[in-house]
Amino acid sequence: MKKFLALVSIICFCCAFIQPGFAADNSGAYEKLFSAETEASEIEAMFAKSFLKVVPVEKICEISKVYTSTLGSFKQADSSSSPIKLVFENGSCLSTIGFDSQGKINTLWFGAPELQKDSLAEVLKLFEELEDQVSICLTRNDKEVLIDKLSEKPLAIGSAFKLFILEALVAQIKAGERSWSDIIRIENEWKSFPSGILQEWPAGSQLTLESVANLMISLSDNTATDHLFNLIGREELRRYFPKTCNPPFNTFEMFKLKIFFPAEGEKFINAEEKEKEKILNDLGAISTGQIASSSIIYGWKTPKMIDSLEWHITTRELCRTIFKLKNCKAIQINPATGLVDKKDWNLVGFKGGSEPGVLNYTWVLQRKNDPDFYCLSCTANNSEKEVDSSKFNVAVARLLKLVQAKNLDAH
Repeated sequence: MKKFLALVSIICFCCAFIQPGFAADNSGAYEKLFSAETEASEIEAMFAKSFLKVVPVEKICEISKVYTSTLGSFKQADSSSSPIKLVFENGSCLSTIGFDSQGKINTLWFGAPELQKDSLAEVLKLFEELEDQVSICLTRNDKEVLIDKLSEKPLAIGSAFKLFILEALVAQIKAGERSWSDIIRIENEWKSFPSGILQEWPAGSQLTLESVANLMISLSDNTATDHLFNLIGREELRRYFPKTCNPPFNTFEMFKLKIFFPAEGEKFINAEEKEKEKILNDLGAISTGQIASSSIIYGWKTPKMIDSLEWHITTRELCRTIFKLKNCKAIQINPATGLVDKKDWNLVGFKGGSEPGVLNYTWVLQRKNDPDFYCLSCTANNSEKEVDSSKFNVAVARLLKLVQAKNLDAH
């Protein structure tokens, strides 16, 4: 299943099936991986079968080409550093590699590419070359817009919509209506499908609101999300969601409309707002345990109604919202490892979202020894096929490096 969570730890930069690694000639392995003369069958033979179950050889070849097209030809692997520094003609990246007892690669991770010279104009050109529809917004202190590429166009954002539930919860806590230590119990009728872990917990299990919020953001837990959604209530959430999301709906409602009852989804798309609410209420009586064919989710690989049935929100609205939440601990747990390293920043807050045809990353960032806060939101949509995540991630990673280096000259 393509989860609403953007699994950035395994998309492009971090392709790791972690097992104990054994020493091997990593320089030779990298040389072969990045050689244009290496056949796909040869690359496949380099990897453990367990790794290939997670990352197919086609994806490995694609990632290899993305790095060489970005950084030039491979030169050497500097194993004196940890992680290993891979040196290319026009730049470098960090990497780790591990081998099983048969000398097959069972762990492989690539860091973001770092060019010796890069510019905002070159990075924006990368986004323009994508076949996907792309929106980018970069702001400073929520006042100055530094990059505006369709930043006011609502696009499908997947699980990034959970930021607006968090905003509503934080507002209620600040108003004294709730406390982070309040207890919420797992209810069967409020369970959703993965991503996440709480769907497996027995009904009656107790968690604090803080724990549920942390799971909603850091693991993009859909059951945590729907519990907070139902606790706060649809009507209250209207105050926080953009009008393009009226009436607001939660993750299980989305699954029902898009996957399990698509005929109702079509009615929902064409209905007036009051009729939409009636459709949601009518479907509300159906719990996860009553879905007979839930396995259909795991075969979901192509875009489904992303232009008409999704959380459609602009990157500008996402930047505004994550800026308000910059001091909330929930957004600071998962920085999007592989794209951002916490140690490079004073503060990193993140939430992303994905499903077939949809990819969003939204950050609030503060550099070390710098009082300014930068918010970056990047969305890619493709209604015909999956987003080209490898190329999109490289473009986003390079843009993040420019923000970190404060190299944002006018283009």
